[in-house]
Order: sequence, then structure tokens, then C-alpha cells
Amino acid sequence: MFSLIKSGMATAMHELSVVSNNIANANSNGFKKTLVAFSELGDRFGSEQVDSAKVGLGASLGASRRSDGQGSIIDTDNRTDLALLGNGMFILKNPNSVTPSFTRNGTFSLDDEGFLRASNDAYVMGSPLVDGLFGPTPAELDGLAPIQIPLKREDVPMSELRILGDGHIEASYGTEVSYPVSTVALGIFSNNNGLKELGGGIYAQTDKSGAVSLGAPSDLGYASLKSGGLEASNVNITDELTAMIKAQQQFNGSARLMQTNSEMVSLEIGIEKEER
Repeated sequence: MFSLIKSGMATAMHELSVVSNNIANANSNGFKKTLVAFSELGDRFGSEQVDSAKVGLGASLGASRRSDGQGSIIDTDNRTDLALLGNGMFILKNPNSVTPSFTRNGTFSLDDEGFLRASNDAYVMGSPLVDGLFGPTPAELDGLAPIQIPLKREDVPMSELRILGDGHIEASYGTEVSYPVSTVALGIFSNNNGLKELGGGIYAQTDKSGAVSLGAPSDLGYASLKSGGLEASNVNITDELTAMIKAQQQFNGSARLMQTNSEMVSLEIGIEKEER
């Protein structure tokens, strides 16, 4: 009986922790909610697989996973804000780190030198030009370079910046002539749930995630790109609050059962002592 109650409390506490994190990041651009799974009682996402050998042993936690569902697109009218529609992640490189990181949060801006930077100040990586023209995406991460947009050309300030749906970046300087700059690079993984969360919607590659595959927006299997917009989180507050209430009720119910069970055991021990 005790193990049943204990497992019920443990699963409820775990779900409360996950749901609380989802709610806390509901307003974080590009955030992907975590789904909770229970291997025996069926999770809240419709799984009904029950191991008959474990029936009566209580609920056990399954592997939590991130939802890759698309978040809604919020228009910002800021040309350097980028939203992904489909599969893929932006590739970031922190000046103080050897390894790149990955994110869906396209809150980017230009620094004083024209480098495109993320909200954590990391460089946004792209495919460099080949002989002054847009070229193919490099096969390896080492072939990418931080995206740098010249703020002036022959002392003429940049007059217009365009980031197209295929990731091509073009800039104009006082005329209608557009000059190619770079192409936004994207990465995809065979197992997104294997990525290590670094916080703020930023992730690192691991052995479980598999190696990153590089591509450009609108390539086959890769997201298209929207300039002047951001992808909101895919958290549905109503669903999360409902899940939180259910988990809280489960925890409170298990706690009451625990107290009742303890009282019954104490009473039984007392009766046995009196009979002796």
C-alpha cells in the first residue's frame, strides 16, 4: 500500500515540476513545452499501454519529451527578428565557446560591427558567399561563419536590409542594387529530445541527439524563414493549468492516503501491544 501511495506522489510531483516550467516559459519565444508520460496508468497524451506484470504497483514515470509542435508567429516588423515555419534550428556560436548551440528563438539584432547576434550575445551562423555569390550550405559546422552585414559600402550607409524566405540576406546602400551578404544556416537532428537544454530556449548537441545536419531555409526537410516575426512558444496555458490542477489533486489525494495509512498502522500496532 505504501509503495502505491509513494509512486502516486512521485508522479504528481514530477508532473507539477514539468508543468510549472512550461507555464514559466509560456512567453519565451521559440520555447517547446515538455510532455509528461506515465508508463503504467497511461499518460495525459492518450497512451493506454499497460504492462500487465506491473498492475497494482502504481504509476511509474516514462521518458519525458519535448513537443516539436509549431508555435504561432508574432509579427514584429523588425527585419532581424526571424521565425521558423517547420523543422530546424538556428545555429549560434558564442565567442567564448568552442561548440555551437541551437535555438528556435529568432530574437536577433545587429551590433556596432554589423554582426547578427542572438539575445544571449552569441553570433548567428550562416553560409558564407562563394566568389561573391550565394553558395551551397557547407557540410560541416567548421564551414559556417558568423553573419556580418556591412553597415556601410564605400562610405554609403546601408539603406535597406532584406532577409528572404530561403535565408538569403541582401543589403542595399542608397540605390536599388542589392548585394548578397550571407545565407542563414539551419540545423536538424534525428532526435530533438536528445538535445541538452542550456536555458532560455537554447540547446546543445549530445550523443543522444545525433550529429547535426546542416541546410538552408526552404531546403527539403528544413523550415522556411519569415523576417519581421518571431515564433511564440507552443505552450497552451489553459491545458497546462488544467494539468496542474489534476496533478495537485493527485498529490493531495496521495498525501491524505499516506496519512490515513500511517494512522491505521499506528492503530494496529497499538492494538497488538494491548493484546500482549
